[in-house]
Amino acid sequence: MRTLTIYLLVILPCFGFGQITIEQSDMPSVGDVIPRRSDTLTPLPGPGPSGANQAWEMTETSFYVVQENTNVVSASSTPNGSSFPSANLAMTQDNSNYLYFGSSPTSFTCLGYTGDLLNTGSPIAVNFSPDLTLHQFPRTYNSTFDDNFIIDVTIPAAAINPILNQVRFKRTSQVNDVTDGWGVIHTPGDKYYNVLRVHTTTNSIDSIWALPLFPPTWTLVTTNQSTTESYAWLAKDGKLAVAEMSFDTLGAPKIFKWTELPGIALNTDEFSLDSEIKVFPNPCGSVIQVNVPDRFVGKNCQIRDVAGRLISVEYFSESNKMIATDAWHSGVYFLEFEGLTAPRKIVKN
Repeated sequence: MRTLTIYLLVILPCFGFGQITIEQSDMPSVGDVIPRRSDTLTPLPGPGPSGANQAWEMTETSFYVVQENTNVVSASSTPNGSSFPSANLAMTQDNSNYLYFGSSPTSFTCLGYTGDLLNTGSPIAVNFSPDLTLHQFPRTYNSTFDDNFIIDVTIPAAAINPILNQVRFKRTSQVNDVTDGWGVIHTPGDKYYNVLRVHTTTNSIDSIWALPLFPPTWTLVTTNQSTTESYAWLAKDGKLAVAEMSFDTLGAPKIFKWTELPGIALNTDEFSLDSEIKVFPNPCGSVIQVNVPDRFVGKNCQIRDVAGRLISVEYFSESNKMIATDAWHSGVYFLEFEGLTAPRKIVKN
């Protein structure tokens, strides 16, 4: 049976990245198209440390990266939306398989999914009862909750084995959700400031029964217990997690996903230097002009590369300054003022 889940160390100076609060408005809504990439053979060794003001470096990838576009639609518009009457949105990547959700000011839950699980051309609806709680709002650093959900579905078995009439699959899961860190994460797609990290532990018991054509008696075939770990990094307006890392039952990294939504990488709970400081031309060539508000005059700024290495320190004796960039390599840099939560992004051609 296909398992559908919704579930990630740049060295930067500790300038006091601000904590954020994740609410319903930061979740997906009908009409969203969320581009993501998935590394199905991730070389990343682990999720990095927990705690406050962390920096997570997650830029390494393998050759097994695939593009995923998640479309968010109304549940009622899907072929089997009637099977999930309390769902108010659904997500799909192929307009064939759908996950169903309930979004409210207090929580974001997964109600189940539909899809052609047996490749017979007929979709099967799988309801979660109780539902799987993905988020409780408001979500803040150190928030935690426990949850449980059950999948219990009986399907025709002729496509699996011609001597079987039906097969029943039941999964009973207990979930522990802890928001265990906050800071900045650098993914292959971009750098995100003021993210929350969520650590989810799921303990499951899977049981399978078979009903043969003869004798027509249900028989328990197998029972299996497992524990899985996953991590997700959440940003304001991030829709889905901006990065996710899941592990197999042996604790090895299994899949690493990241989002590629434009315009959210420098979001902050206070303000962004993108609106405070003018940098042009950007992308730049051998020189760049930086205009700052009067409150920055008489202060130093630091320019760092994506690895956090200090490139230069610039003193602003007035509100306008020309900075030579001819010695910089092509790439992305960040102009930072001490005490501010979000730096200004600069691109060098």
